[in-house]
Amino acid sequence: MDTKVMNRMIWRTPLRLFAKILSAALMVFLIYGMYYSAAYIYHEQSGLNDKFLRSVMTTVELHESGLIVDKRSSPLGEVTPFLTQKTNLKVYKNVGEWQVIVGELHAKKQLGGKLTYSIEELNPYLNREERNPYILNSALLEGREIKDDPHPTGAMNQLGRLEDGNVAELFFSLRTLRSPEEVLELLSDYDVKATSMAVFAGELKDFKLGTYSSSGADYTIPHLTLRPKVQFSDNHFLSSWHTFFSQDDGITDHVQQLIADVEWMTNNIKYNGVDDDKRRLAYLKKNGVQVYGATVTGPVRELEKLKEEQEFWEFRLGRIEVWNWS
Repeated sequence: MDTKVMNRMIWRTPLRLFAKILSAALMVFLIYGMYYSAAYIYHEQSGLNDKFLRSVMTTVELHESGLIVDKRSSPLGEVTPFLTQKTNLKVYKNVGEWQVIVGELHAKKQLGGKLTYSIEELNPYLNREERNPYILNSALLEGREIKDDPHPTGAMNQLGRLEDGNVAELFFSLRTLRSPEEVLELLSDYDVKATSMAVFAGELKDFKLGTYSSSGADYTIPHLTLRPKVQFSDNHFLSSWHTFFSQDDGITDHVQQLIADVEWMTNNIKYNGVDDDKRRLAYLKKNGVQVYGATVTGPVRELEKLKEEQEFWEFRLGRIEVWNWS
């Protein structure tokens, strides 16, 4: 055989092999693209994406003390090739009339699996932020009133040293279990706004939580959070939400929405703690909604006046911002 012909045959062999490999790779990429596009479109059109985002917002806001998921920037979810749903969303707190970003939420849900999330907080101070700022005293579990404050805090001293031109976030616990309406009534004489409340739902009384901490007669426990009402349509599309509790309109709608949210959450989502929430729901349906702590925001001089309320104790200072109050 001619040498030139032999060389051409040898040269063409790797070219043909390369062309076949390239064609196969392009075919795989094309199939992958079609599969991924179909999966994404299906999750969008079927409402699975909206249901996932509703699950994230509801689970986080009902279990975190006053953290709110950003709803203004058209939240988006994504789906991986293995059909895991994921999203990254900003979380914020209401400080005065500003929504102050305090971190980023990372949530995911595998196909048929549990919803899990983590919060990467943007904390400017070491050992400063408290995930659970409320105290549940054992006297409340026994139906007794807390007479004295055994653990005075420096929050009011800190407020007293702040200049008038500031607003802040303040947490406080209650000496007795109160209805949300009663808490708003106690706050009605002050120029502050309530942003969330810590709900007592039978923890350490009707059932025992797996994780809690205690110091003497005081308990720090995971809890449900009563938030301003957030509404979704039947197809899980976010339709409306409130920033604060309104003292003029009352709080009944917000309380009813809490019950509806916990019921929807426990029926539709797999997550860590769902069994505890089912017990909480049963307790709330039987006994009604009572709270043992609240978060408020407003001008520092108004927040300082709250020490005059005998029902409030264990004050803890949160975020501080320059004046932004109407």
